[in-house]
Amino acid sequence: MARIEQWMKDVFPGEQRIYAEYRLLPARELAIVAAAVLDVALAEIISLRLRQNRKEIELFLGIDGDGRAPAGSFGARIQLALLVGLITEEDATILRQIKNLRNTFAHRVKVDFLSPSVQKITKEMHSAWVKRTTGLEGLEKNTDGLAFIEKHLSTIPEAGEGLLLALLAIYQAYFHRLHDRIRPLNDLVADKD
Repeated sequence: MARIEQWMKDVFPGEQRIYAEYRLLPARELAIVAAAVLDVALAEIISLRLRQNRKEIELFLGIDGDGRAPAGSFGARIQLALLVGLITEEDATILRQIKNLRNTFAHRVKVDFLSPSVQKITKEMHSAWVKRTTGLEGLEKNTDGLAFIEKHLSTIPEAGEGLLLALLAIYQAYFHRLHDRIRPLNDLVADKD
């Protein structure tokens, strides 16, 4: 049975190429592919955190593409990543908005970044990102860019696309930095003994 891609090996284009890799995608494809990329990344970083039993991890995470696996969906992986300490509650909120955006684009025929249902999601995503970054050192200039995006979300489709691209790049970079630092739970338990 074919397995899904490995994020670091097959999907992650490298820190310098994230934006170039995705910026020319049409809106629907961008929404679907961005969520798929983050879903695969979560599956991989979660697999690094779990007790190292390859067969059980593959079955549990649905690495063979089986969405019926206990953690085979993007939503389940977001929740699991939160519960095992890989992401914060704020990150989970943002990733869930990206999942909602993907679902809207995947399940509606006439939809774009100016559609009311999409605007609702992008505005919530924007607010969640503002909350996530407020007060973080080094992101002070982020506020001006976020204010610019916010005022154009309802009038310029590229504002929503740009927000999604920015979040995709940020989370890919975050997961990349996190990738080599993750320790399996059995190692963490052994340290406490």
